[in-house]
Amino acid sequence: MNVEPDRRPDATPGREARRNRTGRRVRGWEYVVLSVAVVIILGPFLVAALTSLRTNADYVSSTSVMPTEFTLSNYVRVFEEIPMGRMILNGLLIAVLGTFGGLVASLVGAFCFAKLRFAGREPLFGVVLFTMLVPSTVTLIPLYTIIRAVGLVDSPWALILPACTGSAFAVFFLRQHLMSVPHEFYEAAALDGCSVPGTIFRVYLPLVRGPLAILAILNFLASWNDLLGPLIYLNTPEKMTPTVGLTYFRGQYTTDFPVMLAGSLVVLVPTTIIFLVFNRHIRDGLAISGSLK
Repeated sequence: MNVEPDRRPDATPGREARRNRTGRRVRGWEYVVLSVAVVIILGPFLVAALTSLRTNADYVSSTSVMPTEFTLSNYVRVFEEIPMGRMILNGLLIAVLGTFGGLVASLVGAFCFAKLRFAGREPLFGVVLFTMLVPSTVTLIPLYTIIRAVGLVDSPWALILPACTGSAFAVFFLRQHLMSVPHEFYEAAALDGCSVPGTIFRVYLPLVRGPLAILAILNFLASWNDLLGPLIYLNTPEKMTPTVGLTYFRGQYTTDFPVMLAGSLVVLVPTTIIFLVFNRHIRDGLAISGSLK
């Protein structure tokens, strides 16, 4: 007996139309949610930008967000009233060197805990993790005592050298990614006569570019936005960082908010550039790590 195949369409036109309408409604709500999120995220930056283009008299006398007259004098005052250009260079020097040294130290430590076999590895790694529970204020006075003893007070190295020791979180973060890389990479490099430093920086470094890029952004932001460190270790205004420079616009009884916001937007430029530069490396590096898993 011959059986005729079922030639009915998979979906009726009415069902397909309802599915299309449902999809359009879902996409519509997605656009609404994304639009609200954009307003919430970019709204404060837009207000800050508009306020930085106002005079202080206009800001005090008017409750409107829009300026009655636009002026760029606030940006000029940022560089005239304080050495903001020098402060930006100081901040970049401290942040870049501290970030680079911290990443190198953290990568070496993470590789030792992930790939090398030595006595007491697990207890020592537990001690490293325990340091994450210690507040930074606990080590503030001992660290200042050491910095003063070696004569680095009022020097940018007082902020760079401690950052070059790495961090427990970075060691933990990189160790987890290195453990996902097959151990055969290390064995193959050893058979080819590659040294341990060569294995770290030639074999494993390209495989953890994504995590390193994430840590680079976090470390750079932490150093760039640091206010307490420069106030403690630096004394000369020409050696200060931009975050300290912004506090110079705060008076005892009043604050010139248009100038301060103009300075804040200027200080925001390097961090934005850093994020745009490392954004591609984060995506590419995480794709490599995911393919290895």
